[in-house]
Amino acid sequence: MSRVESNITTIGLDHYLRVLARQWRIVVAMTFIGVAASGAFLLITTDRITATTQVNLSVITTEPFSPQRAASGLLDKATEAAIASSYVVAQRTAAALEDGTIPSELHDAIEVSISEDGTIARVRATAPTRAVAVERADAVATAYLGYRSDEAEQRRDTIVANLTERVDALNTDLAEVNESLASTDSVPREAQAASDREQILAELTQILAERTSLRSLITTGGSVLTDAAQNPVDVAPSRKIAVATGVGGGIVLGIVFAFIRDPRGRRLRSASEIAHATGARVLARMQDPLAHPPLSRADAASLAVVRERVIANLPTANRILVIDDADDGSGTAAELVAAIAETGRRARLADPETRDLEYRDDGSVIVIACPTSDGTAALLAAIRQSDVALLVAREGTTTNVTAREVIGEVRQAGVGFLGTIVYPRIRRAHRSGASGQRAVRERRAELRVLANVF
Repeated sequence: MSRVESNITTIGLDHYLRVLARQWRIVVAMTFIGVAASGAFLLITTDRITATTQVNLSVITTEPFSPQRAASGLLDKATEAAIASSYVVAQRTAAALEDGTIPSELHDAIEVSISEDGTIARVRATAPTRAVAVERADAVATAYLGYRSDEAEQRRDTIVANLTERVDALNTDLAEVNESLASTDSVPREAQAASDREQILAELTQILAERTSLRSLITTGGSVLTDAAQNPVDVAPSRKIAVATGVGGGIVLGIVFAFIRDPRGRRLRSASEIAHATGARVLARMQDPLAHPPLSRADAASLAVVRERVIANLPTANRILVIDDADDGSGTAAELVAAIAETGRRARLADPETRDLEYRDDGSVIVIACPTSDGTAALLAAIRQSDVALLVAREGTTTNVTAREVIGEVRQAGVGFLGTIVYPRIRRAHRSGASGQRAVRERRAELRVLANVF
């Protein structure tokens, strides 16, 4: 298990931050695209505005204040929701609006929800504008409550009519019994008639009480607690949510594309990226992209630091390989020779074109200049004749592949790698025109002069 765990490579947070720092343009671009997409979505999408009317449902009963049973037990949520969103209520609402609203369209735009106890209904109406949505929600609520009231009245009237018919029938029976009781001479018949009369009177009394109770029944369907104008109006799609979704989606896609793009990104854009790619420290970061002598005070100080670090790591052979990937013919190797000579040590530059490495064994420091543009074979030959090496890289020019290949070849040959000298990116002002070409020619001339001087 320990052997397996030792082969697992962990990726720290710094890796993710480095990738995002390298590919920040992709993240920003995708964020802008996400915002633009959300804006386009809002432009082409029709707003759907929903208004809500809140109503209190009345329990229609002959004992409305009876504490024996809660109102929630007398109302069925599913039934009430179905009634409120029914086509019948939609027809009533369309007729009440009198604005040409089609019942089927209104039916599709209505949504009703009932509270857990079944006594509160929320009627939601959706329309293109706020005014229409508010009007429709209130109209549907009113039509719904009216429908409940009308249905209750109709059921009450039907029952009352049936009870009235029964009362009439009982009155007829009572009249017959009274007539029989008055005309009979037989004691048994008189007793039977009296018994029938008492039963009829008892049933008649009960029915009359029921009819009286039903006639006093309150059939109000309910009342509006909060009309639509007083309730918050929902707008879909929400602009805030749409923009937030666009921004969030753009950032997520940007991060995904950044990690997809990063392994294929070859150019190293900063000294920290170069240090990460080479696995060695940056010996110095120069200020002048072309570093023409005389060097600026800052670049001279940086090169002096490189000199001291190189001298501190020099072996007995004293052969230093300067692998130049600055891509402009920069004379870093020659400048290093001059910096070493300032300390009183003998130093000379191996001609970058002839690779003349013959020297007297007098303790001289030999600086071998090898541009990466000379090819792999020349690089391998130079590495073979060197003791230590350093890389001259340029931000935005040196690639990840070049850095890794160079370092791999150096370490494979057992040559010590000291670090990297980093030059800033060359702007267009340095690259364009005859001045750029003249700078390159002057640099190469300086290399030859310095090679002869030291």
